[in-house]
Amino acid sequence: MTDQKNNSANQSQRFIADINITSLADVCITLMIIFMIAGVSAVVSRTGIPVAVPRSSVATPVHGEGVTVTVDKQGKVYIENKLTELKNFSSELMSTLSKKTTNQVYLSADESVDYGLVIDVISKIREAGIENLGLVANPQPAPKIKVKKTK
Repeated sequence: MTDQKNNSANQSQRFIADINITSLADVCITLMIIFMIAGVSAVVSRTGIPVAVPRSSVATPVHGEGVTVTVDKQGKVYIENKLTELKNFSSELMSTLSKKTTNQVYLSADESVDYGLVIDVISKIREAGIENLGLVANPQPAPKIKVKKTK
């Protein structure tokens, strides 16, 4: 009788050596969805105020952290989506930069904005002691090449 007790105790304590792939797949899919949402929200949050920036044949994508200064069609100036007056611009820019780990500033201005206003904003950025200034432009689309068909 004691042998039967020992056998039943041994059977209940036996380990299962199978791997449950279902839970592993669930975790992987969940992580993939989280990273996809985080990536899209990072791109959306980076765009800021919608402006039609000019195109350039030498524009290259730059991925990095920095403060975005935007000048819209009406000539309003924004620092990281916050409307700013030019008289308080330098102090607000320095306040925003102090919260970041970088001193890079990206200037994005609508292509219809007066050139003098853009120069004023650049001057204010330089007066604040910022040396790392990037001008935002969209790359020009590749020229379409016409292919002649030969007979």
